[in-house]
Amino acid sequence: MIRFKNFSEAEAHDYFELIRMLYPQFVSGKDIEVINSSGKITFLSQGLNQVCHLPEGIDFQERRRRIKSYILNSLQIQERVSSKFGILTGVRPIKLIIGLLDRFSPDQLLNYLKDYYCIEDLMARFLISVALKEKSYFDSIDPKGYSVYIHIPFCPSRCDYCSYPIIKSSNKDKLQAYVDTLLSEIKSYRHLKKPPTSIYIGGGTPTSIGESQLERILKTSRQVFGQGMEFTVEAGRPDTLTGPIFSCLKEYGVTRISINPQTMQDKTLSRLNRRHSVEEFLKAFYEAKQLDFSINVDLILGLPGENSLEMMDSLNRVMALDTDNITVHTLSLKNGSRLFQEQEYYTNSEIISKLINHVYQSLGNKGYKPYYMYRQKRTLGNGFNAGYSKEGRESIYNMLMMDEQQSILGFGMSSSSKFYYPESNRLEKVLQYKNLRDYQEHWQDKNSLKQAYMEDFKW
Repeated sequence: MIRFKNFSEAEAHDYFELIRMLYPQFVSGKDIEVINSSGKITFLSQGLNQVCHLPEGIDFQERRRRIKSYILNSLQIQERVSSKFGILTGVRPIKLIIGLLDRFSPDQLLNYLKDYYCIEDLMARFLISVALKEKSYFDSIDPKGYSVYIHIPFCPSRCDYCSYPIIKSSNKDKLQAYVDTLLSEIKSYRHLKKPPTSIYIGGGTPTSIGESQLERILKTSRQVFGQGMEFTVEAGRPDTLTGPIFSCLKEYGVTRISINPQTMQDKTLSRLNRRHSVEEFLKAFYEAKQLDFSINVDLILGLPGENSLEMMDSLNRVMALDTDNITVHTLSLKNGSRLFQEQEYYTNSEIISKLINHVYQSLGNKGYKPYYMYRQKRTLGNGFNAGYSKEGRESIYNMLMMDEQQSILGFGMSSSSKFYYPESNRLEKVLQYKNLRDYQEHWQDKNSLKQAYMEDFKW
């Protein structure tokens, strides 16, 4: 357990996140206490009594940096997990880096990230390359515009690593009721005069709900929003992609889909409760490619039972497909997932950390460049999730959503709407109900909040 004494809640949370990443043994098992007193911070644990002395007159930002640097570099605790990110915590590091590019040249920023945040050289270069790519897109996109996210919380089955609130696609009564409510919510935006930059239908597995229900959603979306620069539908489970589903996607102008095997090892797919094979993935992929969809493929590093050779085999086989996008996730043990509940830490963190570097370099050698990334809690090897693409094939929605550079109108249960005010760099959020019954009965309450914020925009 990690305990803090005499800290504000915000400051304690910042240090907690760093200790949790570097010393996971204190999250479940050993105890450590961090005490704030005049001019010093004391760290107490079994066999540990260390003091970080702080000079007088430093401001809060410098104080925080010094304490975090001490946690990273000076605590005499042997069981430390390596961190490519140094003392940098938070889900959206690229958002920070983009802001720093207004103050520093890329070369100056490289040194600043290494010196100030203690970030590893290769990771600092990675972060800067992603930030420069995103900035080149953001400079050409209207920050006062909006994009659309539509959530479909249905899946054929729950994968063992998944913690999202999902409903089985086989539950036709709930599916019908959900789509009816969703369409009512979407239709309440008929007054929009400006098309979105991008539309993203995610889940869950939207393609698992059947052709007729999917068509209702796609048809209504096109009628209300028109056609943005990009229209994406997650088709994550290849066993849900049939000829009629492909035809439906094509008919309503979908330009980009994700087909996600997560691994190219059949034994792992079976273990994860993913009810499809590698062969089924390849069949769906080649059919989608013939239909000229821009295709993203997801892989996960650190899945149970896989060694580094098998993980690289999966990557090499996907790269050989010459797909437009490859998104590489590092396994995150999420609350509510079976893997977290059983506390099965399958892969050595140091192996994953080295593998991440190898993946980055291998993708770069094949012409794939990183264009967006984000971090999650309890990720093996303090890893991260990153999207790589061929030049000019980046997902606009992923960049805008992840680094919050444009408003997002969210629809459906568990969706999030974000209203971005570029002049003040301010973000206001409206979170839709996560429970199906609450969403069906009270979605209008959240809709009223969204409509109130929309009065500030000319959409």
